[in-house]
Amino acid sequence: MPNVTAEELTTICLNIFQKLNVSPYEAEVVTRSMVDANRVGHDSHGVIHLPKYVRELEEEVIQPNAPTEMIHESASIAVLNGNWGFGPVIATRAVELAIQKAKQTDISSVAVSQCNEVGRLGGYACLAAEAEMIALLMANDHGGGTCVAPHGGIEGRLSTNPIACAVPIEGQDPIVLDMSTSVVASGKIRVKQHGNEQLPQGWLINIDGEPTTDADDFYGMTPAALLPFGGIAAHKGFGLSVIVDILAGALTGAGCSRSDDARVGNGLFVFVINVASFRGFPGFSAEICRFMEYIKSAKRAAGVDAIQMPGERGWDEQRKREREGIPIDTETWQQIQALL
Repeated sequence: MPNVTAEELTTICLNIFQKLNVSPYEAEVVTRSMVDANRVGHDSHGVIHLPKYVRELEEEVIQPNAPTEMIHESASIAVLNGNWGFGPVIATRAVELAIQKAKQTDISSVAVSQCNEVGRLGGYACLAAEAEMIALLMANDHGGGTCVAPHGGIEGRLSTNPIACAVPIEGQDPIVLDMSTSVVASGKIRVKQHGNEQLPQGWLINIDGEPTTDADDFYGMTPAALLPFGGIAAHKGFGLSVIVDILAGALTGAGCSRSDDARVGNGLFVFVINVASFRGFPGFSAEICRFMEYIKSAKRAAGVDAIQMPGERGWDEQRKREREGIPIDTETWQQIQALL
C-alpha cells in the first residue's frame, strides 16, 4: 500500500483531468474535494472516486463546464439546477451563494437538483465555518441509489442520505459532524472490498434478511442492503434518513428515493446561519470552548485516552497524514496508475 503526499495526489489528479480537457478551475475544485477527504481519513470519498469520474466523463454522465442555473431566488433562498455538472463544483457554488446570502439576511438556504455526486459533505460545511458561519448540509441520491433498508425491511428503499454540520470556533478547527444516516457510507464497503477485508457484523443484510460480512454481496445481482444506523435504536437512523430524503429530494425538486431507474446523483440542501447576526463571534466561540471543556472533563471508560468532539479524529488524522503521507489501497492505486 503506497503512501503519498497530498501534493503528489493533487498533481496526479490534475494531470489526469488535464488529459481529459477539464478546465483548470473545475479540475482544481474536484481534486481538492477528493484529496481533502483523504487527508482527514474519509478514504471512501477520496481519490477512490477518480476512476469513476474519468469513466463518467467518458460516458458523458458528467457534463464539464455545465452552467449552474438559477431556477428562482429571493434575498435568503435560491433553487439551483446543476445541469449534471461536476458535483463538487456545483456544491461549492451552492455553499458560496448561501454564505453570500447569509451575510445579508442572517440565515439562508440553497436547494440543488441535477447534481452529480458531491463527495464528502463535511468539506463544504467547513467553507461556511471559515466565514464564521454554521452550515448544515443534507444530500440524497436524487431518487436513486436505494441501497439502505428501512427499519423493519430487508430491501433497499433509501440512499445513505448523509448529513453534515460545521461549527466555527475562533482560532481552532471547527466542530464537524459528517455522517451517513445508514450504519456506514456505501463507499466504505468499496474500501473494504479493495482491501479484501470482511465487513463488520451489522453493516449488511442479504436478500433473505440475514447478516452478511461479504462486501461482494453488496454488488451482486440481488444486492445486500445497508442498515440504518442505530443498532437496537435503528428506527432513529431510519427516521433521520426519511427527513434528509424529504429536504434533499422533495424540497429541492430532485425527488425522494423511488423504485424506478432514477439517475443517481445528489439532491442537495444547504442551510447557513451567520453567527454574527445572533451574537458576537468571540463570545460564541468562548461558550463553545467552555462547552467542549465540560464534555471532555467526564470520567473516561477503560482504554479511552481522550473524549473527542465530532470531527476531532479527522483533524488529528489530517495532521498525521501531513507528516506520514496518505495511504492509498493497492487496488485504487493501480486503477489510478492505469489512467496516467
